[in-house]
Amino acid sequence: MSFGWLNAAMLLGLAAVALPVIAHLLSKRKYDVVEWGAMQFLELGQRTRRRIRLEELLLLALRMGVIAIVAMAMARPWMRGGLFAQLTRGGQRDVVFVLDSSYSMGWQGKGQTPHDAAIDWIHDYLETLSTGDTVALLDARSQVRPVIRTLTANFSEVRRSLDTLPQPSGTSDLTDAIDRGLQILSEGTTAIRELVVLTDGQALPWRTEDEYRWARLDDIAAQAPVPPALYVVNLAGEDAVERPNFALSTLDLSRELTVPDFPVRIRSAVRQSGGEVARRRVHLEINGQPLQDRTLDVNVPPDGDVPIEFEYRFPAEGSYVISLVLDEDDLPGDDRAEAAVTVEKGIPVLLIDGDPQLDPVKRETFFVASALSASGNDAPWVRAAVVDADEFSADDLRGIRVLLLANVPRLISEQVNVITEFVQGGGGLVIAPGDRVDAEFYNDALLQPGTQLLPARLAGLEESGEASTDARVDEESLTALWLQRFRGELAVDFPAARWDHWWKLEVADTNAVDAPSTDGDRTSPLASDATDAQAAVVGRFTSGDPFLVTRRLGEGAVILLAGPLDNDWSTLPSKNDFVPFLHEMVFQLAAGARNRNVPSGTPLLLPLDAAGDIVDIRFIDPAGKEHSPKLAGTVEQPLARMSETGLPGVYRAVSKTKPAGPAEFFVVNFERRESDLTPLAADQVEALSAEDRLQFVESVDELVAATSSESPPTEIWKFLLLAVLALLVGEVALTRRLVQGGHESVDADQVEESMVAPNDEGPAVRAPARAGGARRH
Repeated sequence: MSFGWLNAAMLLGLAAVALPVIAHLLSKRKYDVVEWGAMQFLELGQRTRRRIRLEELLLLALRMGVIAIVAMAMARPWMRGGLFAQLTRGGQRDVVFVLDSSYSMGWQGKGQTPHDAAIDWIHDYLETLSTGDTVALLDARSQVRPVIRTLTANFSEVRRSLDTLPQPSGTSDLTDAIDRGLQILSEGTTAIRELVVLTDGQALPWRTEDEYRWARLDDIAAQAPVPPALYVVNLAGEDAVERPNFALSTLDLSRELTVPDFPVRIRSAVRQSGGEVARRRVHLEINGQPLQDRTLDVNVPPDGDVPIEFEYRFPAEGSYVISLVLDEDDLPGDDRAEAAVTVEKGIPVLLIDGDPQLDPVKRETFFVASALSASGNDAPWVRAAVVDADEFSADDLRGIRVLLLANVPRLISEQVNVITEFVQGGGGLVIAPGDRVDAEFYNDALLQPGTQLLPARLAGLEESGEASTDARVDEESLTALWLQRFRGELAVDFPAARWDHWWKLEVADTNAVDAPSTDGDRTSPLASDATDAQAAVVGRFTSGDPFLVTRRLGEGAVILLAGPLDNDWSTLPSKNDFVPFLHEMVFQLAAGARNRNVPSGTPLLLPLDAAGDIVDIRFIDPAGKEHSPKLAGTVEQPLARMSETGLPGVYRAVSKTKPAGPAEFFVVNFERRESDLTPLAADQVEALSAEDRLQFVESVDELVAATSSESPPTEIWKFLLLAVLALLVGEVALTRRLVQGGHESVDADQVEESMVAPNDEGPAVRAPARAGGARRH
């Protein structure tokens, strides 16, 4: 037998039990005593006084008991088992359904998908519930989506929500969904609470290796006012032991922002879980249109993968969705991989010259400006403008996407504030320090909290004694995708560039991370897991010193080089790879707030400079639902922000007034580990079922039988109220007895003695007794 309280806070009302005691003590206040002779005839006998005292104490106990039981009844106590087992049939219940909607639930190997079977299952279970039962519904994907976020008795609303759920997509974390479900159940009002997880038996979403997370769930369930019952329904069936599957990994792009006729490299991999060697075909689509001349056939080994790569040049400006499509199998959710690309006419860049000279060739920005905006090019990929450092102001940043500090000695505080706001609003910044840079100023002014424009500290100047000891970039350290063309066979002469001077960049060990490997799903450091407080080293010299360090700051990013971009310290400007290097760096930084490919849960940001007024914009998610954005960014760089990205897939931003006009595309990505359909092993099921943590069932009838055979909690407040009623009747009866007859019975012997009065003239005279006993007083 177990016992608990649904509303334990109401037990504080037990403090009111002291009120009758306080009232009793106050009623015993002392009064003035006046002696008079006839008082002796009114005194009670000793036995009568004892009886009256006992009756008063009994009355006090009754009154205290009434208050105590009322307080306990308001705390809503419950009991399970014992004599209460037969009182639980037909009790009201709270039920939370957790529906696994990851794309593995879209398996088509049995005709009906597990996701559709789960929806039918919930419809059937709703038929078994009674009036007064309440239900909530959680849609478990990359983010847990509360479809019915509060317990409701409106089953029609639940059915409508089930019938309009989007198709399975993304991955799921069932431990997170169970956590959310337990929070909803904690707000329930009944003594019978159930959480039902409907899934396909896949091992991945259970996170069985995460002991800390399961211990936390156990604590939450144990601390609940009523311990909930947790059930798991496997909709794939016990016979789904091995389900071979082919999948595409997340797309990696050499750049997400580009210009017309500039090549974009697209990388992915075809993976197989289980199975045997098989030949699969992959083709490229642009905005949903297949390109017949972009097709690859690959042989995929069992439990292995084959890398694939395409290249495409966009003919015109606009927003595009690139898709790689794999021949369809029984699990279509991972047969497509998509990414959004923005194509613009030319990227506006501002170069701040820290060493103005009358001779243009001697200016700090000469090589960069010449490389980015070659004379005679009517349609440059980058439109560069130059301004001297002492003349730079906020007005110069209007319409600029990337800012480059070329050997700028110092900045005034107003300029620092302007640049910080520019980057945080989505702009890109390149810092190329040279011999004129004031390292103390940079380390103090640009590394202080709130600014942090400098990804690494300028620790000191390094110098090689002779050409043989000049520093060279270690091409193996260039692991970021946008730097891939400068290593190995793709490089022309970038690794051959020599540096005889360079700044030693000191990155704090607690904050620094190396650029992610190209083996991962995402390789761009500017889209990595590094936070605003972290710096990523994306290139090193052969000596191990950092050559290129990046950091995200707000919606923008910063790149710090170890030296200037002229020919004072290096031979890089004379190399063929110099111009492509500048272009790749500019394209990478210019994406900034225009990053169109984000993980689930990350807000979508659309610049308003070309999109128009925010009230005219709406976002449409993969399920076709419209969302209104909120204003974000700065006055100079306003952004439309849409935060509801829990559903993976392609999103579109369109004009309300021109819905048929061109759309701006975004892609919300998800983990591709969901493609591994390995089911829960027997030992994993045993661990999840230990100590009745979870109960695995298959059918509605089995769940109904399980809930019927168990002894759910029974609220006993009704019985307590009956006890209160009985105590009140006893209190009234006892009070009436004390008032009407409590003082009539007087001890006879005591009365006789008290009624014999001495007589001075003779023997004692006995007073005649009145019929009916002593006089009341």
